[in-house]
Amino acid sequence: MTLKRFKDGKINVLVATDVASRGLDIPNVDLVIQIEPPQDAETYIHRSGRTGRAGKSGKCITFYTKNNIQFLRNIENRAGVHFKQITPPQPEDIIRASSIGIL
Repeated sequence: MTLKRFKDGKINVLVATDVASRGLDIPNVDLVIQIEPPQDAETYIHRSGRTGRAGKSGKCITFYTKNNIQFLRNIENRAGVHFKQITPPQPEDIIRASSIGIL
């Protein structure tokens, strides 16, 4: 029922475990957030590819630790993409965002 509501656009956020996200064919996904990269490149590419179907674009955000850096570089090479690395927001970023009404 939840998946149908998401596909129908009645809800706009879906949180799924790795197991639940396998095999889901959902169009119009514009953002995937991965709490940590999976153990293999194929799974990473499959998960993040949910955002770029049928000529559409989207974003995939992946949280990682220093231990994952080489793995992510391998994915970049294998998939022919370049990841943009951003740092967590600093206190001054949060203050600035709240002062202009983003938060």
